[in-house]
Amino acid sequence: MTELPETPVGAEETQRTTWMRRYAVDPERAQEFVAFLRDEVFPAREERGFTVESVWLSADSRQLTWFVSRFGTSEEFAKAEQAWEESEERARIFSGRPKYVLDKDLQQVTRLR
Repeated sequence: MTELPETPVGAEETQRTTWMRRYAVDPERAQEFVAFLRDEVFPAREERGFTVESVWLSADSRQLTWFVSRFGTSEEFAKAEQAWEESEERARIFSGRPKYVLDKDLQQVTRLR
C-alpha cells in the first residue's frame, strides 16, 4: 500500500467540511438522474456555496456516490444543508421528478489523500 504523503493541512483546508452522499439508484433511471444532478441540482447547490468535489457511478449503474464540501465548520455545513433542504428552490427543482434514489447513506468524511 502506498504511504500517504505528509503534507501539512493549511488553515483553509481545515475549515472545509465534506460529506459523502451514496445513493442506491434505479439502474434504468441512472443516466437520467446523473443528468438531473449535473444540470439542475449541482448548479443550485454551488450557488449556495457548496462545491461538488466528485461524482461516481458504479459499473452496474446501481450506486451513485458524490462528495460535496463547503467552507466552514460541521455546524455551518449543517445549517446551509438544512436551508437548502427547506428551500423553495429545492422543492421546485424536485417537483414532479421520479423517485431516483431507493436508499441513501450520508456521512461526513475527512480527505486523507
